[in-house]
Amino acid sequence: MTKVLEKSLDGCYTHMLRAATNISWRQHMTNDELYGELPRVRNKVAARRMELAGHCHRHPELATNRLVLWEPAHGCRQRGRQSKTYVEILKEDTNAKTTGELAVWMNNKDNWRISTRARLRMP
Repeated sequence: MTKVLEKSLDGCYTHMLRAATNISWRQHMTNDELYGELPRVRNKVAARRMELAGHCHRHPELATNRLVLWEPAHGCRQRGRQSKTYVEILKEDTNAKTTGELAVWMNNKDNWRISTRARLRMP
């Protein structure tokens, strides 16, 4: 998901939350006051992405366990600004430096669950 899509998704969710709580956009209420303890939608999406990646990586019978952290070893990408790969997004979500470090974190189910839940508490 790009930054523009994340911003659009958060804006849509904020609009629907205001409608559900019967708060007009004319009332001067900050988004932090509106959300309260609720996590932002972009953080929920990132947490679900991390949960799915960890589940697929730990499952030995799925074909995806080898593909979740796959990065091409050769070849080149096209010119221009590159789209982020799934592995790059996971590294950003977890602040991991390498895919090996990411794999070690994913193998430890309890620590991985703690990190995904911490992602939900981010502002």
